[in-house]
Amino acid sequence: MIRQSHFLVIIIFVFFSTCTKNSVDPEEAKVTISFDHINNSSPLVLDQAVYTNAVGQEYSIKTVKYFISRVTFHKTDGSTYESPDIHFIDIRDANTLHLELTNKIPYGNYTSISFVYGLVAEDNITGSLGISLDRLMEWPVPMGGGYHYMKLEGNYTGSNESDFFNFHAGPLAEKDYSITLDVPVNDLLVAGESLKFNIEMNIANWFQNPTNWDFKYWGSGIMGNPDAQATVQKNGVDVFSITFPLENN
Repeated sequence: MIRQSHFLVIIIFVFFSTCTKNSVDPEEAKVTISFDHINNSSPLVLDQAVYTNAVGQEYSIKTVKYFISRVTFHKTDGSTYESPDIHFIDIRDANTLHLELTNKIPYGNYTSISFVYGLVAEDNITGSLGISLDRLMEWPVPMGGGYHYMKLEGNYTGSNESDFFNFHAGPLAEKDYSITLDVPVNDLLVAGESLKFNIEMNIANWFQNPTNWDFKYWGSGIMGNPDAQATVQKNGVDVFSITFPLENN
């Protein structure tokens, strides 16, 4: 009789534990993002002058480093879910090409995913991201401090056999040149354990639409040039896209 009572108590405990867990833990999906880089429709090739911009200059890419932040999911009911993650991507470091967001998102239908290329002003504070990124991506304090949004570097065919360019973007004179992008996802249904998607950067689009970028005209460095920073910002609105792999479950 005592054994039967103990067995009944265990069943009741398991039942109420399960109910309690289900009531406080809504159905949620973890989110994993992969970062891809192309030039027009082809995977990006580094260190080879195989590309031609809209003004006819041949160029190569050697460095692609940038921040993605404030990834936000917008539901059909108007609610939003913003990730606190600030992620640094270096195309030469495979460990940076994938990100599992800190926060999960609830099941449901979503209309768009937004994110910031770079860092908004309140996130872009010198020393806030750690010593390693201070040394790697720090924006000069006389220019406003904080961090670069992006370091895009390479060579182009110019007056010399090969000229170097620094296509560096960041805040300047207290003006924020980051870009907030809101990408429609066609009533995306999140209903499984995980959501996976790719953020793809088309390098070629940095150098065209609406302004065809002339490496010679802008020079090898543009960090202190507000016209150049504004041009980069305008050209960047169609650089990124979102795609979904087939393995979402």
